[in-house]
Amino acid sequence: MPTPTLPTLIWLRSERDHTSIAAADQARVSDLTETAADLGVELRTATVDDVVVTQMGETAVVQVRGDRVNPHETFFHTGSLSGSTQASDAWRLLSTIAILEAAGFMVTVPAVHSITWTDTIVPLLRFDLADVCTLPSVRLCTREIEVHRNRLHLADWGLEFPVAVRPAVRRPGDRAFVAGNERRLTTLLQLAGASEVTVLVQPWLGEHTIEHTVVCVDGEPTGLEGTLAKQLAGPARSVATTLGLAFVHVGFIQDADRLWLSHVDCAGFAPNAGTVKDQLLAYREAFQRFRAASNTASASALGVGA
Repeated sequence: MPTPTLPTLIWLRSERDHTSIAAADQARVSDLTETAADLGVELRTATVDDVVVTQMGETAVVQVRGDRVNPHETFFHTGSLSGSTQASDAWRLLSTIAILEAAGFMVTVPAVHSITWTDTIVPLLRFDLADVCTLPSVRLCTREIEVHRNRLHLADWGLEFPVAVRPAVRRPGDRAFVAGNERRLTTLLQLAGASEVTVLVQPWLGEHTIEHTVVCVDGEPTGLEGTLAKQLAGPARSVATTLGLAFVHVGFIQDADRLWLSHVDCAGFAPNAGTVKDQLLAYREAFQRFRAASNTASASALGVGA
């Protein structure tokens, strides 16, 4: 019998992201590649510029760096969209994700999720989690913010100082800036406007808050114990089940006895070795199910077993 082909996972990014990788990121790619290999997955990296799709009748021929790939052996980790300052890159990545899906490939984060779940305010608007509150938020597109200054009043939004101002699209290293008065808020919005960054304005809960990130694999929370398991397992499961993805991070903020939903991340690779192993394993298992379902559908179409 032929030796089963190891699945190949291609980490797809924008050309700009790929060419601007720092040395530390190169080391991370090496670590990810090694971890994937231990799980029986070949990890490669590619950019949208490496992908060439040719339409041949009813068949799509997909090549990555000149090599033809097929949906039964290869799937794609489609990462996250770039921020608003790289909108053209984000669009090219998004359209490539949609093309790969149309060509019959499994992607870890489908195009529809990349669109709707990149902006932090989406899960805050989407979910009603009973005992877990959603953090009150005001989303502002800051382009030409000076023109609209007369409409920027906290009282109109139901907020009071101090407030936190953070990018609406979360990226590694981003942090909230605190505005304790109108002058500080105006300054922060002007700075954001200079880069046309969309921001969220939220209540500042103070330095004493604790952030919790719940990892969900196939809709089920992992690693929770004791009181946190009772408080967060249900809300995290509700979010992850709605998304229907193999791997999701659900973020919460604890303010004394209150819990707030803060963000959902369904795209990035986990920052620590233990969790990224679980992530890669979840992707491998999801691809095995995808491949099995594809084989079943193909056999049915050919009348095999009838």
